Amino acid sequence: MSKKNARYLILALVVIGFIWWAFCLPERLFDKPRSTVILDNNGQLLGAKIALDGQWRFAEADSVPRKFTESILCYEDRGFYQHPGISLKAILRALKQNITQGEVVSGASTITMQVMRMSRSPSNRSVWQKLIEIGWATRAELRYTKDEILQEYASNAPFGGNVVGLDAASWRYFNKPAYALTWAESAVLAVLPNAPGMIYPGRNPDELRRKRDGLLAELQRQGIIDQETYTLSLLEDLPGTPHPLPGDASHLLASATIKAHGRVLNTSLNASLQRQCKAIADQSLQELQQNHVNNAAIVVADTRTGEILAYVGNGSKTNQEFGSANDMVTTPRSSGSILKPFLFAAMIQDGAITPRRLIPDIPTQFAGFSPKNYDESYSGAVPAEEALARSLNIPAVRMLKSFGVANFHQTLTRCGMSTLDYDATHYGLSLILGGAEVTLLDLVSAYRNLGNQVNAYPATPVYQQVHYASQFSDTLSTWPFDAGTAWATLEAMSKVTRPDEQASWEVFGGSQKIAWKTGTSYGFRDAWAVGVTPKYTVGIWVGNASGEGRPGISGLNAAAPILFDVFNILPGSSWFSPPANALTTTQTCSLSGMRASERCAAVQNEQIPKTSLQSGACTYCHWVHLDQSRTFRVSANCYPTENMIRESWFELSPLEAWFYKKRNAFYQSPPNWIPGCQPMENGNAIRMIYPRESSNVFIPRELDGMQEKVVLKAAHVRSDAVIYWHLNDQYLGQTEGFHHMEIQFPSGNYILSLVDDQGEEFSMPLNISSP
Repeated sequence: MSKKNARYLILALVVIGFIWWAFCLPERLFDKPRSTVILDNNGQLLGAKIALDGQWRFAEADSVPRKFTESILCYEDRGFYQHPGISLKAILRALKQNITQGEVVSGASTITMQVMRMSRSPSNRSVWQKLIEIGWATRAELRYTKDEILQEYASNAPFGGNVVGLDAASWRYFNKPAYALTWAESAVLAVLPNAPGMIYPGRNPDELRRKRDGLLAELQRQGIIDQETYTLSLLEDLPGTPHPLPGDASHLLASATIKAHGRVLNTSLNASLQRQCKAIADQSLQELQQNHVNNAAIVVADTRTGEILAYVGNGSKTNQEFGSANDMVTTPRSSGSILKPFLFAAMIQDGAITPRRLIPDIPTQFAGFSPKNYDESYSGAVPAEEALARSLNIPAVRMLKSFGVANFHQTLTRCGMSTLDYDATHYGLSLILGGAEVTLLDLVSAYRNLGNQVNAYPATPVYQQVHYASQFSDTLSTWPFDAGTAWATLEAMSKVTRPDEQASWEVFGGSQKIAWKTGTSYGFRDAWAVGVTPKYTVGIWVGNASGEGRPGISGLNAAAPILFDVFNILPGSSWFSPPANALTTTQTCSLSGMRASERCAAVQNEQIPKTSLQSGACTYCHWVHLDQSRTFRVSANCYPTENMIRESWFELSPLEAWFYKKRNAFYQSPPNWIPGCQPMENGNAIRMIYPRESSNVFIPRELDGMQEKVVLKAAHVRSDAVIYWHLNDQYLGQTEGFHHMEIQFPSGNYILSLVDDQGEEFSMPLNISSP
């Protein structure tokens, strides 16, 4: 070959080499799967999911802690910030050592070269591979800053076993984040990548200690650490077998792995509170599992900001066969009574009621739907806020009937209930008693916004705060309630619940005032409890992920104790300040709770939401005319008008009065008409057909010994009359047209009472006997 051709060949090789060098680096040095990592609001690790290739490899670090930086550079590459990717001095030193030893004992690799080797993962370490690393390293020095190269090293260096990267190693070996490592711990991790298979923690501890102590001595010699730090560092123990990574938010981690696999998610959770809530759930389930109740979920939100502070998707000690892997925070379940506060609020916002307006609580039937109260009793009429506090079903259904199912369906949607998949006609009146499915996350969001509205903050969802700690601007622009409505609802929720139960908020909640509500779905499948204070909103669900119901499980006895256990570990909170701009003081009837009219004798000044001013004036109080002795009712047809005494009278409908006066001793029906004025003599409207003159009823037994049933029969002068039947104050049912009532009672003495829809009453003793 001529010299000219040789020059051309050399030039061509140089050009080709330069082109290769210029374009040798891939767009990304590392494209390997990463672990999904959940961090709390202070950067504490809550949990991590191993990468798809079976490595614990966290996301690439955006910075490297100073202690590790000093340690790794002192151990691996002291001239890192000066050389162009390769160190000629190190190469010459390595050549000399390798020739002297007759084998490869030093590779002269800089940090940059090691990063290039890790990114390429060559199958062998030959001279040719070393030349490629040199080319890549010098090119990388032009693309990346020194700090970026160091970050790539810290994120991808092997630390033994299946641990890759500084962050994963810090948690696996020391159970702490990298920025919290001591000098001794940083030194351990600095020497590991050099020979991770030989000095893996728990293996060859003497060799690992020798290397660590040697690095610490060099750090001290160079003045990076002082003598005292060096001495104390030597006393620190070496790591043993790797620590299991925290599993404090396993259900949230599982969800995040699907939605954002391989990312580090900075959440708003508080690690300490998360662990405490997990412990509460697990401890409660130990008792509940005696009744074969296996699952529970807890959510704690900041009422003001909407940030989720604790997210327990399920109990951690439940066997997989019982559905512990199910995230019950986001699983739709039957709502039970937990939506009642939003109906109360909706009717106040709409101006349909005042908080104390009486709502009928009487036997009720709508097109075959006959709701029953929890204790199957009736109060006749109850204030709306008391009906909410006692979670009475009949007043709730009657309120929904009045407000409209479609209107309430729309209200719930505006409150953020995302699982109402059907239109209003599908749910019907059962919508208020558990006919719809909701999620715990939606409930916490909606209840939290009730409190947030009183706090004078815009209504916002809580969902994004679960996965991302950054603030967001989304608002629920269609939030249906103002501050006055929200305040009245929370006030009602702060009152004692069912008086017939053994538990109340005073027992559970100490001195802190909490607005709270429980719910129990049909068949005892789901138990709910949600509580709100100005600082915190807590939601609880208890049940079986399988949907199996258990006798006796209810929101009050299963979910409420957990609710107040959680509130007891939270900082206390003062109560909401009344939102003066949304409230007004007006006169209301002390008895009906409605806005007072001129007919109301007992009136009080009451602070109510301004929207309640649209509600009607009292319809329960009216004028009655009495004779001068105030003994009888009279009319102008039978009594001199100049001798009449006009008096205000609080009067309920006949059926309401029948039940109301049993609970309210003050209630008095209007006086009887004075003889000669009454349209019909008292007691003539209802007649018994069977039994008639005899009050003895004999009930025979069937061949199997079971007592037969007997049919009581009555008649009414009005063909369209409705008769309500009671035996010893136990409500039997109602009849229309043909008044026949089938009974089956043990032998004994009873009082049979009948009352019609106009208040006419009839009663008689009844003796039941059977062989």
